[in-house]
Amino acid sequence: MTSITTGIAAFLAIFGGALLGLTGARLLPDQHLGPETRTAVSVSMAVVGTLSALVIGLLISTASTSFSARTHAISNLAVDMVRLNRSLVRYGPEADPIRDSLRTYAQAKIGELGTGVRRDEMGMQTLAMLETISDRVVDLRPADDRQRHIQEQALQLISSISEARWLLIENDKSAVPVPFLVLLIFWLAILFASFGLFAPRNATALASLFLCSVAVAGGIFMILELAAPTEGVIRPSLDPIRAAIGELTPS
Repeated sequence: MTSITTGIAAFLAIFGGALLGLTGARLLPDQHLGPETRTAVSVSMAVVGTLSALVIGLLISTASTSFSARTHAISNLAVDMVRLNRSLVRYGPEADPIRDSLRTYAQAKIGELGTGVRRDEMGMQTLAMLETISDRVVDLRPADDRQRHIQEQALQLISSISEARWLLIENDKSAVPVPFLVLLIFWLAILFASFGLFAPRNATALASLFLCSVAVAGGIFMILELAAPTEGVIRPSLDPIRAAIGELTPS
């Protein structure tokens, strides 16, 4: 499921729990809603609320780490492409065709990252382009030690670009475990059911439960957006690669 679908499902489960609690308050006998019952339910739900807060904190940390790792990989990819271009410039006119191929690779890469592809297809076309660039650098015939050093440096940068590609692939899948997410939504649903059970039966209480359900479901949606950075609304910025393309374009 997408993050939007999961967020809507979370809202329905959480607010549904609140409505279930309000309905239960109408159906249960008065002796089941006395002060002792309220105290017992409040203490029990305090444990559930604490567990929910801990799991939400863990999921936020995991999702943020995944998003930051992908952003960092994109920045490293852009920097290495600029460095590779400068190395090829220093090598001499013999490397100009390789620079053109590098610019084409960068444009293809930004299109790939911008539109998104299935995980099993991620980067296959651009991988072939990068391997071609690597082969062409290997085929260069250095005339002196200086060009030989630049050739070795270029091959190291190509290796770094390839490494960044694999990091992007590994951070393409969602970092949020589905069982954790299902359990969290269940906990929140019964927590809001307890709120509804002892809430006054008026529009203000119902509106408060509705808005809180929206807020919590929105938080789950944001966590999923950060945890799956190639899908949905929130994605890492591709501005570093766009800036790199500007550097690769001949003036």
